[in-house]
Amino acid sequence: MALYVDSAFLQDITNVVQAVPLAGVTTNPTILLQARERGQELSPQRVLNELLHLMDGAIFIQPGATTDEDMYQEALTYIQANPGRVIPKIPMTFTGMRVAQRLKRQQHRIAFTAVTSVAQAYSAAMAGADYVIPYYGRMERSGIDASERISEIAGVLHNAGLPTRILVASIKSGDDAARALLAGADDLTIAPQVLLNMITDPLTEEAIERFSQDWQKMNKL
Repeated sequence: MALYVDSAFLQDITNVVQAVPLAGVTTNPTILLQARERGQELSPQRVLNELLHLMDGAIFIQPGATTDEDMYQEALTYIQANPGRVIPKIPMTFTGMRVAQRLKRQQHRIAFTAVTSVAQAYSAAMAGADYVIPYYGRMERSGIDASERISEIAGVLHNAGLPTRILVASIKSGDDAARALLAGADDLTIAPQVLLNMITDPLTEEAIERFSQDWQKMNKL
């Protein structure tokens, strides 16, 4: 079971790394654009290089190209930055399936992203996917019971003994994280602020405040 930060903004990632034990980082074109809009003027390749130096663990990065050859070449360029740590996120499409199988024939690790259905997850596993990435929040917003769907995917993959891991993204709260894990998620990737929010709880803060007050009283006796 592993926990990743879903971000491309280096300062946010640095802050989270100091407080949360992370297995790595996940990004996608939307997240890279958000970082750019916040003033981080770095190319995707530069972001990847910075992440590789900033922290240990896996870096998931998604090609933005949409044609077979361009997607393959972009994915390969990312992998070559550090083949042991970089995992391309390949869209679950016909093009993505062709590119993924080409990468797998070269023994590269791959993740299929935006996986929504059990059939897609099974197809990805048959293609040798190391990870499938369903979006919890997006499924919920579309009317799908995300916990139930993740449970179904887990049932197919885990019961069959398939090694493909379920890395759940689009986690909007600690409750989402708990439900995804209880449904059978292997790993989670979560935005920086949500990760930090998961560390705290009002009841915990109340208890710690009481301990602090009692400690001060004890030292006055």
